[in-house]
Order: sequence, then structure tokens, then C-alpha cells
Amino acid sequence: MISVNNRSYRLPVHPTVVVCIDGCEPDYIAQAVAHGRMPWLKSVLATGTVLTADCVIPSFTNPNNLSIVTGAPPSVHGICGNYLFDVASGTEVMMNDPKWLRAPSLLAALADAGCSVAVITAKDKLRKPLGHGLRGICFSSEKADEATLAEHGIAGLVELVGKPVPDVYSAALSEFVFASDEQQVAGEQQHGDCHHQRSTAEYRIDIDDAREKRSRAFDQRVLAILARILGRVPRHAACDVPERTHD
Repeated sequence: MISVNNRSYRLPVHPTVVVCIDGCEPDYIAQAVAHGRMPWLKSVLATGTVLTADCVIPSFTNPNNLSIVTGAPPSVHGICGNYLFDVASGTEVMMNDPKWLRAPSLLAALADAGCSVAVITAKDKLRKPLGHGLRGICFSSEKADEATLAEHGIAGLVELVGKPVPDVYSAALSEFVFASDEQQVAGEQQHGDCHHQRSTAEYRIDIDDAREKRSRAFDQRVLAILARILGRVPRHAACDVPERTHD
């Protein structure tokens, strides 16, 4: 057992994969399953455990991602939004600096307890807060070509994954996250007991029909990629797919 932010957790007995789908909601998954895009997940939904929970408020990327990895609300971990007004500098800044964190993460605690942990995030802005205090692998798709053993715990990602660094606003950014796991990049370096993996997708609301069709195709592509990769997760591994919805 380990204790993190006044909560106790059992150490994993099997490799554990956690996938956070940014900007998603249960209905997106349901529609993808209904249209035959996620056959593996369809079987999991029928035999596994499916729970729906409310996201933390404010329903932005940073507060919810840090709530997932700390097991605590923003009032505890300190990341109250994507931005805040820094009184010291008199400017608005992004809350992507670990200095704003007030609580340790479950990922860092698992690594300290002897688990091999890898964190893969699509956009680099979340890499440092998610990997704060972590002794393991932590890198982003956005800057995969800049990963070093000293800072990220892994190097040569582009060659290992076999894909170029993707554009930051493309489905390929999320695909690189999944491809890195599919190629067992993290596993080749450290046989992971706990693996937190994050994908970023753009979900647009109140837009014209043409853009809506492109957005829907983008969403379906990312979900199809997710289904393919998760379908290759070993049967003995535990898999959790939390979603975070926008207001």
C-alpha cells in the first residue's frame, strides 16, 4: 500500500494502462462503438467495469489531468485552471509550471515504491506537471525529437517509433502517443508496471457543417487508433480510460 494526498492505494499487481482522452465524453465513445469503430472496447464494455463520473470544476485540461494523477481536487493540488494571474509578475501565465503544484502525484509515488512508470502526453505543456517528481519515463509527442535520457528518461524516440514528429494540431499527435506504446518504446526501456498515457484531440462545438464533418472524422480517427492500440494490451493488464469533457 502507498498513501498519496491522504488516500491509500494498493500497488498494481499487473501492468496498468491509463488513457486520458482530452475533450471527450461518454457519447463519443458510445457512437464509435455503435458504428463499429471500436470492436475491442465493445467487448470490454460488456465484460468490464464501466463508470461515469463528473469532472472537476473548472472543466479545463490542466485541473482535470492533475486531479487524475494526484487523486485530489484542485483545492488540494493547486492547479485551478489553464491560466492564472501571477501577482508577482503582474501577468497572466499558463499553469504548466510544477511550481504551482501543491501536492505530489500518484505516479511519482508509484515510482518511488519501485514500480516502473512511463508518462506519455500529446502536448508538451503537460509534461512537466504530470511528470513532476517522477523517476521514470516522461515525454511528449510534440517534442519527441528533443527527448533525452537525462531529462525524459528515454532518447531516440523518432527512430524507435518510426514516425516523424507530428503537427501539434493534428490527429497524428495523438497517434504518436499510441504508436509509442504500440512499439513498446517505454517497455523496451523499463518494463512498466503503471503507464499513464494521454491523448489530445480537438472537439469543436457550434461550427459550420463542413468543419463539423472534418471534426467528426478527426474524432473517429483518434478513437479508431485508440481501439486498435488498446486491443493489443495484454489480457492480464488492467486498462482504465478516463475522459475529460469541456463545458
